[in-house]
Amino acid sequence: MSQTPTFTITNDAGAAVRARINEVITALQTLNAGPTEPADTRAGMAWIDTSTNPATLRIRNTTDTGWDVLLDGGSY
Repeated sequence: MSQTPTFTITNDAGAAVRARINEVITALQTLNAGPTEPADTRAGMAWIDTSTNPATLRIRNTTDTGWDVLLDGGSY
């Protein structure tokens, strides 16, 4: 599980750029999982909130002003 402080990749030396790309890909692969919301948000972004038990899948609302619960780990 991983989060990144930003999804922006700045112009830098090859190894540094590759490290940032890998960081961003890992955050995307794990749906930005973590106990606190990602700092750099966009409308439609997914986040697995691991501060809840079980973890809650949240999605950023269309105005990028808050999180909507998509799945809360309950019985369906």
